[in-house]
Amino acid sequence: MRLSAIIAVAVTLLALPVRAETPPAFTSPQERDHPLVGHIWRPATQSFLSPQSLAEQAEKADIVLLGETHDNADHHALQAWMVRRLMETPIKPLLAFEMFDAAQAPALETYLSTHPRDADGLAAAVEWEKSGWPDWRMYRPIAQAALNGGAVLAAANLSRDDTKIIAKGNIPPAWTGKLGLEKPQDPADRQAMEEDIQAGHCNMLPARALPAMVRVQRGRDAAMAWTLSQSPRSVLIAGAGHVRADRAVPRHLAEMAPGRNVLTIAFIEVVADKTDPAAYAATYETDRLPFDAVWFTPRAEREDQCEAFRQHMDKKKD
Repeated sequence: MRLSAIIAVAVTLLALPVRAETPPAFTSPQERDHPLVGHIWRPATQSFLSPQSLAEQAEKADIVLLGETHDNADHHALQAWMVRRLMETPIKPLLAFEMFDAAQAPALETYLSTHPRDADGLAAAVEWEKSGWPDWRMYRPIAQAALNGGAVLAAANLSRDDTKIIAKGNIPPAWTGKLGLEKPQDPADRQAMEEDIQAGHCNMLPARALPAMVRVQRGRDAAMAWTLSQSPRSVLIAGAGHVRADRAVPRHLAEMAPGRNVLTIAFIEVVADKTDPAAYAATYETDRLPFDAVWFTPRAEREDQCEAFRQHMDKKKD
């Protein structure tokens, strides 16, 4: 073979996209030997698929929603892996975080304008330590993967001030006409959200608190959907409850961005006595898991959340 031909082949190979590494090994300690750990379930077909197949689906989607359990490091590692895959596509997606709210957006933009490839300083820039979210070290690889690929980061959540306004049944001026909150909520959806919120708080919330919490949840879902709809391609990092396809962010996207190809992926912790993937639908009070794909992972080690919440509620009574 001529030298010129060899050089041409080498140049062609260098121009080809480099595929991201295989998914990371799990680090969470609980149920690591569970038979579902590491498997990806597609509820629509009641079948499993490979990480490669899922990544290829994500690469073809306009909007990818990556739903997590916030304190599970494995979920964040898988999100970072998927973001790296999506950075290999010609059109770089916007990466929106539930964990950044609208009040932090100016600080986020200012920091990235001078540090466009450095996720390390983001936490200090947005005062992450005051936010109540888990350690930034869990989220940093996700942000860094996006910045390395030349993507834009965005704050997707409502500010605390806007949250208070919506909780009272009003609409913040800046969001008027954007979120669809002027329209009455379907009573069945409202009841389902009340039940979800109550279950998520160990059934300890007073009934009087639920309407305001539903309004806030609906507003947050709509704000995240609106942020995603502003870009031709986008990715959301959020809690799994926000990405369920039967309501939440996807429901709002159907109205704000009709025709977009939306892919919902949830990272779900396994349960010791549940080895049938379809059985996990009961957690969401549905006949079928409300996601396009579910990636099963070990469980993070944590304190009894219901006991901690009970103690919190007792302190509020005092």
